[in-house]
Amino acid sequence: MPDVIFITHKGVKILYENFENGKPGEIIPAIAKAQAVIHTQPPKSILALVNVRGAGFDMSVTAALKDFVKGNEPYIKCAAVYGVEGLKEVIFKSILTFTGRKNLILCKTLEEGKDFLISQA
Repeated sequence: MPDVIFITHKGVKILYENFENGKPGEIIPAIAKAQAVIHTQPPKSILALVNVRGAGFDMSVTAALKDFVKGNEPYIKCAAVYGVEGLKEVIFKSILTFTGRKNLILCKTLEEGKDFLISQA
């Protein structure tokens, strides 16, 4: 089930947005939870790790993610996304184009994402 929590990796705080294997009806409330958490943090302070491996996407999730990514830009220092394959890669690239975000990267593994984020701390 999708969840949003802070984790610590090598002493660095990371916001872990875990949407792995989530269904659209579970992902949308998790996006809202993530947004609420993010908006309580100082500007440009969040290192975010997003796991979308096996997550179900539809038009409602895509629309929610576009709004989410655009609205969170002031708070995110850097974000790494894991689990983007096939159609999700097309969705991810369209979200980047729509939002103009440059501080989001794709990573192959969760560990790669964590290590990249701590290098940005």
